[in-house]
Amino acid sequence: MSVSETVVYEADSPFGPVYVVDVGDERTLRFDSPEGTLQSAILKSDPLAVPTSYVRVATAGLALTEGRARVLVVGLGGGAFPMLMHRILPRRSQVDVVEINPVVVDVARRFFGVREDARLHISVEDGADFMARQGPRYDLILLDAFWDHGTPDHLKESHFFQDVRRRLEPGGVAVLNLALEEQWSVASRIETFARAFEDCAMLRGASRYSNLILVGTQTPLPSESLFRQQLWRLARELDFPVLMESVMTFEQVKVSS
Repeated sequence: MSVSETVVYEADSPFGPVYVVDVGDERTLRFDSPEGTLQSAILKSDPLAVPTSYVRVATAGLALTEGRARVLVVGLGGGAFPMLMHRILPRRSQVDVVEINPVVVDVARRFFGVREDARLHISVEDGADFMARQGPRYDLILLDAFWDHGTPDHLKESHFFQDVRRRLEPGGVAVLNLALEEQWSVASRIETFARAFEDCAMLRGASRYSNLILVGTQTPLPSESLFRQQLWRLARELDFPVLMESVMTFEQVKVSS
């Protein structure tokens, strides 16, 4: 028996239609059509669950930085990652979000449980403009802005990633969710990102359909065995044991000189 799908909400936006679609117990955010690619998801029966695997894998980026004070997310979606950071990081930590589409912000608040407070702040603006300005530095920056056709072109360029690196604290980590890319462009995307950082690795989750997650660091990466140890310590520190089973592959990226 197929799981029933129900369009809960739809709205036009400056960047195309936005849909909230319930698929059984799962509430999903989709762009362009009710059948569009899943952008974000929560479980209605357990809003604290993290059903989207790439969100769990992206959290592993925290294992590569000692900092926990400030996190930036470019691209809100349904707010799964920033809300997770808000929940599991220490109470002194700040989570900032940049989202270009005001309708997405409204939908995240109304249908996905996103709540701003003194520790979680959302800015409605272009991520590249935000990154190019002078402003606070971050221990982790997640780049998670994409539509059904992939990442906007101006967020793929080398000077954007240089701006990202400039906005990192010393020892900070940039994490890129590489989704909805044509296969022929993936290698170029990886190399452009990797060249902006001292070192870079690719992470994947357990599912064969998992998004590719890139992490860029300002210092040399640890070996895979040391990374696994650091991931184990992070899972215990944050009381988030699912981290240990989320990252299946850790592969360093080597770019030609």
